[in-house]
Amino acid sequence: MMELRHLAMVNWHLFDLEDIEIGGHTAVFGENRSGKSTILDMAQIVLTGGNRNIYRLNAVAGDKGKTRGGSKRNVVDYCLGKLREDEWRREQARTYIALGFADDEGKRPPITIGMAIEARKSESNETVLGRFVAVGKIFTAQDFIEIKKEGRFPADWDDVRERMVKVVGAGNFVNHRDKAIDFVREYMRHLVPHASFVGEQNAISLQKAIVNAITLDHDQTATEFVRNYILEKNNMRVGELRESIQTYRNINETIRKMREKLDALKALRTILANLEDAHERSYRELWIARRADWLTARAINRELKRKLREAGARREAAEEELKNIDEDIKATQKEIDRLSAAIVEHDTKSGRRHAAEAARAAEQAAERAMVEFRKHIDAIKVLEPLSAMRGQGFDVHLPMLVRVMFAVGGAKIGSVSDDLVSAEKELVAAAPELTKRTDEIRQRLFADAGAFRTERDALRERLGAHQSGVPNAHLSLATQELCRKLRQEGMAPRVLCDLVEVVDPQWAVAAEGLLGRDREAVFVDRPHIRKATEVFKAGRREFRGASLVSLNKLDTHRGPAEAGRFPSIFRTQDPDAMAFLVRRYGNVRLADTMDQFNLPGRALMKDGLYDDGLVRTHRAAEGADHKIGKAAQANALRDLEQKLQDLDDLVDTAVREARIVDTAHGALKTLCEDSVASTATLSALHGNAMRQRTEAEERIRALDGLGDGGLRTKRKAQEELKEKRGEERGEQQKLFNNNVVEVKVCERDLAKGENAPGSDSNLRIVWFIWKQNRRLYDRAKGRMAYRARLSEITQRSYTERHRAIALKAASGQTAANDERQRIERRVREAIGDYFEAFGVSSQIGTESEPLQEVKPWTEQLISEIETNELRRYERQAREAAEKAATLLRGEFINGLTSRINKMERDLQAMKRSLHDHPFHNERYSFHHTRVVEFQSILKIIEIARTSPDALDMLFRGDQVPIDFPYKDTIAELEALLEDPDKDFTQFEDYRNFYTFEIHMEDITTGRTTRWETRRGIGSGAEQQVPIYVAIGASLASVYGSAELRPGQPAGAALAIFDEVFSKLDGKNQRQMMSFYKKLGLQIVIAAPNEKRVAILEHIDTVVEVDRIGDGARTSVVQIKERARHELRAIDPDLMSDADLQTRIAAE
Repeated sequence: MMELRHLAMVNWHLFDLEDIEIGGHTAVFGENRSGKSTILDMAQIVLTGGNRNIYRLNAVAGDKGKTRGGSKRNVVDYCLGKLREDEWRREQARTYIALGFADDEGKRPPITIGMAIEARKSESNETVLGRFVAVGKIFTAQDFIEIKKEGRFPADWDDVRERMVKVVGAGNFVNHRDKAIDFVREYMRHLVPHASFVGEQNAISLQKAIVNAITLDHDQTATEFVRNYILEKNNMRVGELRESIQTYRNINETIRKMREKLDALKALRTILANLEDAHERSYRELWIARRADWLTARAINRELKRKLREAGARREAAEEELKNIDEDIKATQKEIDRLSAAIVEHDTKSGRRHAAEAARAAEQAAERAMVEFRKHIDAIKVLEPLSAMRGQGFDVHLPMLVRVMFAVGGAKIGSVSDDLVSAEKELVAAAPELTKRTDEIRQRLFADAGAFRTERDALRERLGAHQSGVPNAHLSLATQELCRKLRQEGMAPRVLCDLVEVVDPQWAVAAEGLLGRDREAVFVDRPHIRKATEVFKAGRREFRGASLVSLNKLDTHRGPAEAGRFPSIFRTQDPDAMAFLVRRYGNVRLADTMDQFNLPGRALMKDGLYDDGLVRTHRAAEGADHKIGKAAQANALRDLEQKLQDLDDLVDTAVREARIVDTAHGALKTLCEDSVASTATLSALHGNAMRQRTEAEERIRALDGLGDGGLRTKRKAQEELKEKRGEERGEQQKLFNNNVVEVKVCERDLAKGENAPGSDSNLRIVWFIWKQNRRLYDRAKGRMAYRARLSEITQRSYTERHRAIALKAASGQTAANDERQRIERRVREAIGDYFEAFGVSSQIGTESEPLQEVKPWTEQLISEIETNELRRYERQAREAAEKAATLLRGEFINGLTSRINKMERDLQAMKRSLHDHPFHNERYSFHHTRVVEFQSILKIIEIARTSPDALDMLFRGDQVPIDFPYKDTIAELEALLEDPDKDFTQFEDYRNFYTFEIHMEDITTGRTTRWETRRGIGSGAEQQVPIYVAIGASLASVYGSAELRPGQPAGAALAIFDEVFSKLDGKNQRQMMSFYKKLGLQIVIAAPNEKRVAILEHIDTVVEVDRIGDGARTSVVQIKERARHELRAIDPDLMSDADLQTRIAAE
């Protein structure tokens, strides 16, 4: 095995000149910032040939490969020895770093690989002087310097190169200054001799494995680990394919937009066709409406003229008949007059006339007597309500009124009873006194009604103020006015009844009564008492009845009330209110019994009985007048509402009774003033008149029996003839008037203006309009449509049929115009949407005339797209599809297939190497699963393996047969490749096509656990162990150290770890070190001092790094087998429980 034996550094960070001799497994220990990672970074630079794309300096395991502490250190900083942000150990430097390898069996010559570098503070990048591989000797730092009298200095590169060539020979020295990958391939040919071929990918894999081990990230998924640490990055060159597919995408996008454009234009064309139809319907309905208007006006005009002729003829006939009737009536009236004169002459001679006049006079006298009798009886009946008004002062007259009302009940003018006569006389006798009494009572009732009304109005105003939100409606007007005035002066008045509450409701009546007007005593703040007094004095009239408390006289009475005294029944938060009660009523005792009440001094009982020490009075207050406390005020308001209803009833009753008495008073005055006109007198007058009329009528009948020579019979016949001819004349006059009216109406209608249907002016106007509009529509089509509509209306008159057609056509035209306007808006909206989607046109705009401008433009664009542009782009799309399919098959699919095959081989190789090296009784293996997003691409690869000809259908579109077995897969692939939102660069890295998982199989039970499961629930060690197992397998796979066949030479198998095993305990660390040894790896570890105990027993060389100021140095210790044996002997983890107890007891 080619082991790393020597590390040489000249001008490398803190080391000016350092040689480190190592052997076997090596551990680098030291404090933080001592320079451990500096040594590992030197090895990383040499092994990668200084390739900036690969190395990651000053990174630490578990830090996700990021630079430790956010450092941006680079090779220039290492060469110049950067200490802090603006501080370097060297302004410029020539640096030599080298690694020496030797065969532990001595069969192959030693090899030195290294680099010569120059760096300057003024330059951001280093200059690589040489990347050398020297076979035959391990060169030390001493070989890279020259000694002058001033000291030791890095030798010139040309001199160093000559020395090395001189020592090993020109054939054993190779310098790849310009290309790091060639340098790596060169040393791999010597250090990994079992590799059959060392290509660039092999070299990259080696570099990546080394760097990954140094910068191992524990916090990653299995997929991330395999992609970043196991599989090599070998992106495919898909530039031309990307461009071809992008071209295909662009053309397809253009075709899609063109089809969208074509669809939009066709939709616009459809809207325009609807607009044309709306125009056609509008013109047709207008044509029919104008024709119907003309025919309707003509029919009405003809009907009016017909009616005019017929009414004129009837009028003339009626006029002639009237003349004839008038002549007949005139002759009849002359005969009637002659007969009437003869009758008068006959009556005068016989006395009949005088008898008729006497009968009429007697009838009038009887009627007058009847009217007076009824008035007299009604006046007496007016007094009837007085009999029900007991207690009003009519009680002495009630018997008389009852008799009168009983007698007058059924009185008739022809039969007046004696009871009625005597009762009437009694009433007339008492009328003067009763009149005087009713006058007094009605005045009193009117006065009572006025008083009740005044009280009611005041109470209603008070309740209205409370309902409108006035807070102090329960107070008197004087108190309200005083509080308002004090508030205007900037004071805050308080009223006693609002400040106190009665504790025991049983004392509420007595408390309200005793306090009386003191309930509305007004308090102000003490600083305002003088000013309040001035205001109160100035308003002596408007504040009459209000009271203002003198607060300056209450100071000596502030404090709690004495129990058993009147103030003790009150509760308040205002000390002034309580002081007022104590001052004014503090000596009033509360008495529950009469014995207590009779004791000397002032006393008060619950029912309001009060003894002021000399006089006893009742001080109880009505519920409606309670004011103390909010509850009492609310109850008082409810009582006031009830009282208001009672007052309304009292007012109504008083007014009603006053009106009754007032009416009775008027009737009594009439009886007193006309005492002569009694019922008996009026009855006698009526009887005399009726006898006189009877006598006169008897004389008239006697004279009529003697006869008048037939004069009256003749006159009656003539009067009947005149009446009949009068009726005939009335009918003829009515007929004449009707026809006159009809003639005038027809003449008026014919003479009306142009807006009157059927008038001569209207007929001329509608004919002119019809003549102007009949050219707007095809005459034959219009007449056909008109006849069809006319035939549908059969149950109406000719005029009504035309009018119905006109109304329907006008409505249809309105609807067509509305539809036309709506479609025109749609046309403009469609044009606007088209311009927004496809750009503005210079030929039309949204305000262009739709049918004259937009329609030809639309038809032209549709024709151009369908016949020219669309076909051209479809041809280009086919060409681009063929090219994309060719490139996809030739480059992408074949390249991806080869990379996937290699991936599967690499994973299989790792699986084989891990199969023979279980860890913790678990066998590790790698597995991969396809990413759903790339499923179609991977299916295409399988199709390409089994049916290559099937790929001819790529990008064929509709040409793919329906029964083609791979149609759906090809469609999915095309959709994926044509997706404009898809980043095509994802396709370049074959590792993106799979997700990966590490399985751990228990050898004993066969149970398998996924690493992702363990990551989620396992301890820190359980999460880290698979990572270290996998990275060890990756290194062994790259070096081939785990699969060496017998007799095959072993090469280098270097595994470098920085701050390794951060979460593993000692036992797991020892097992992991043992696992790496079994894989054939040489381990170089940088670790803090606390890891020393667990690691030492597996280490051959210990390198101690010490930092002294701005410099560092190393010391090396070789650990032999005996030392390892002793270390294992004292390791508690390796002791049995009995040994551990024995050792503890011995100590």
